[in-house]
Amino acid sequence: MHRLIDENMVASIRSTGNADAEMVNRIEILDEYRIPYDRKAENVIISGCQIPFLIPRALKMFAVILDRRDVSYTFLSKEYCCGNLLYRTAIRERDEEALAECRLLSKEFIDRNLRLTGELGAKRVVIFCSPCYPIFKHAFPEEEIIFYPELLDEVLPSMRWREAIDYYAGCYRLHKKLAPFPMDLRSTNAVFDKIEGLNVNRIGAPACCHTEQGLNHMLSNVRTGNMVHVCNGCYIRARDNMPAGKETDILLLPEFICKINNWTISDPA
Repeated sequence: MHRLIDENMVASIRSTGNADAEMVNRIEILDEYRIPYDRKAENVIISGCQIPFLIPRALKMFAVILDRRDVSYTFLSKEYCCGNLLYRTAIRERDEEALAECRLLSKEFIDRNLRLTGELGAKRVVIFCSPCYPIFKHAFPEEEIIFYPELLDEVLPSMRWREAIDYYAGCYRLHKKLAPFPMDLRSTNAVFDKIEGLNVNRIGAPACCHTEQGLNHMLSNVRTGNMVHVCNGCYIRARDNMPAGKETDILLLPEFICKINNWTISDPA
């Protein structure tokens, strides 16, 4: 194995599915939020290995929408990390050989998820975690794999929201280094097009929000009381760094859709 690849992380993913073997069992969180898993369905939702622990409420709101629209879906009780954390050292060192080996490992891990998907009879994989999307698509371009806003676009009816929002699409600079496959931002715009009366203040991304410059740009250009994100990482950065006293609701796309429709997390699964 290449010297820049963390062998312990690889072993952890192979045995537990998680990049960190000490992470809490995801089943505990799926059960707590009444999110279904391992059932026969047409769509398997790949949450990403860290999303259930970091933003379980947003994940639940996505499930609420799917339930409301009678979508056939399931999550997985054991999901294998796509390995994106393995890439970080190779990216920093600009080592193409290490990156190539990382992508081979990703293909191994993703194949395990696809096998589980097949066992459940699913026809499609829906990616909720933004860094997972290009890695999955690059590893298996022949498979039907979509980013979650595309499923929302398919199943949502026309809606109404006669207010403005701030929308930070994100920069996806890291994603492009993880895998040479473009992010799907078209489907989020298609969802916005379904919302009558919506006025969108689009905030650009001249720098990644994980840099001081990018974070300051993102937060200083907020103009409304609702800031919507489609990238999980950008959403967390905004949520954790919004200045105190600023009355802005930070929302991942599914949370925004639920807010429009007055659907709550307490709605039965």
